[in-house]
Amino acid sequence: MSVPAPSGAGAPPPLPPGPLNSASVASAPSQSTALVPARFWPRYVAWSLDAALIAMATSLIGASHWRYQALAAKQAYAAMNARAAELMADSVLNDLDFGGFARQLMTDPAMHAAGLASTAALTSLIFGWIFLFALFGLIYEVGFVAFSPWQATPGKRVLGLRVTDMSGRRLSPGRAVLRYLGGGLSWLLLNLGHVIAMAKPDYRALHDRLAGARVLRDAQARMPLWAWAWVAVQVIAGFSATFWLMRAMQAAMDAALAQSGAL
Repeated sequence: MSVPAPSGAGAPPPLPPGPLNSASVASAPSQSTALVPARFWPRYVAWSLDAALIAMATSLIGASHWRYQALAAKQAYAAMNARAAELMADSVLNDLDFGGFARQLMTDPAMHAAGLASTAALTSLIFGWIFLFALFGLIYEVGFVAFSPWQATPGKRVLGLRVTDMSGRRLSPGRAVLRYLGGGLSWLLLNLGHVIAMAKPDYRALHDRLAGARVLRDAQARMPLWAWAWVAVQVIAGFSATFWLMRAMQAAMDAALAQSGAL
């Protein structure tokens, strides 16, 4: 005659106290991945994404002013081309006196006035846009790096980057401002300060060194394919814009020469 098993006898014995078993380790949340210095290309892609956002904001906010200055520069450039074409036509009719043509270009009052107008319009357009871009960039950079939980701008966030001090702590607002201004210094040095970010082992650019900062990234992360595609788009756009500008300037000069009768 069988004896009934006591209640609960079929249940597995309780886990003994001590280290976690393999099942509990598998179900436990993974520890944070180690962070390493971010290299040049992820940092560049992050910067270019942020720059695109700031550029759009700058262009939209000052759109009417930028359009006015661009139109003024275009008109002044057209007047300068027209006067240069007239002087060239005169030199052709005057036994190809190109030495006289060069002297006239330098001393002609109408040419001088058109040049001044073109320079003034371009200066207001380019430097005005750059100033507003830099101001928005300062607010954007310091706000996200020093005050957001990301410790990173949206561009850096997308690439998994974060900005810290040398101890891994959040960068203070003062250091964030210094870091941003240091980036401007790198631009004045023909981007040599940014190229330093290629140097091993810490990959710190000039503005990082000035502010006592560093940019970190997940040690296992790799730059995604879309980021490389974004770099390729920028290269193609740069060459296309240069080609378009050269063609536009040549077309304007050809039109001025045709109007003057030199062609």
